[in-house]
Amino acid sequence: MSTPTAGPNVQDIWVAYDQVKDVVTVNPGQVPKGTTVQFLDPNKGKLRIVFLSPMGNDSDTVLDSQAAMMAIGGIYHFKCFFTPVGATQEMSPNSGGVIIVSPTQP
Repeated sequence: MSTPTAGPNVQDIWVAYDQVKDVVTVNPGQVPKGTTVQFLDPNKGKLRIVFLSPMGNDSDTVLDSQAAMMAIGGIYHFKCFFTPVGATQEMSPNSGGVIIVSPTQP
């Protein structure tokens, strides 16, 4: 994943957290390889995404509204950290999110 500058051809990826169900939804959940994306909270809070390595270790971090190119196909799992509007502490759901970069073969 590379970090390009934000521009008009950036795909918004909405990452929402339902606190009652403790579920994260990602919309859209799939993008074509080479797409530049930015991850956003539909509730206008701050969002931090931490992609996980296959062993579950932290890997790349993408901050709220930061543009990132999805350069390699695959299925990517990530932890989400939300800071709701007006809050000073971020919270992290027990479940994370997944985005598919197609084709999934590198």
